Amino acid sequence: MNQKSVKKINYAYLLLTILVPIVFIGVMGYIGATFFRSGGPGAVIFLMAPTALSAAWWILGPTTIWKQKKKAMEKQLDQQGFTRNQTFYGSSQVVVVDIRQGKIALLFMWNPFETFILPANRVTKAWTDDGAGGAGFMRGTNRVSFLFVIDGVQVRVNTFTSNQRWKMNDEHVLTGISKADMWVQVLAAAKEAAEQ
Repeated sequence: MNQKSVKKINYAYLLLTILVPIVFIGVMGYIGATFFRSGGPGAVIFLMAPTALSAAWWILGPTTIWKQKKKAMEKQLDQQGFTRNQTFYGSSQVVVVDIRQGKIALLFMWNPFETFILPANRVTKAWTDDGAGGAGFMRGTNRVSFLFVIDGVQVRVNTFTSNQRWKMNDEHVLTGISKADMWVQVLAAAKEAAEQ
């Protein structure tokens, strides 16, 4: 098991993901401007290609790494005898619970190189957030989540999101609330197993 505290963001990885392409664009632009002052195909290549490659990296790079690390996490857990009773693939995190052994495994998009496998009794709080807001007929939500605090770090996992406000009695919202409630119960069961 991982004895380290949970860390959702690896700032070195985040900065490299953002800054390396910017530096690449700047260096190649400088080379293009220095050696191809009169223009031509060389100038186009040195000025346009780095921008296109950097944009492709920003769009595809982190998501490709994220997908690969999620698959690697599953293999790692299986090799360690981790029973994946419940797995939730969020947009920026994966939460896996082994109820019998009382363990939780976490992987975060902006810290994809470190899988946290922790005893569930390190969860200090777990709850459902229905995101309800507004009054009267305007009452509704655009996000439902289950949240938990582990090692002092709050983890929010969305079970329903939308760019529009939905009524609280809508089937989509109720399903999101049901999933969130189930996950709170799963975390409570794993925590109880870890404390025995």
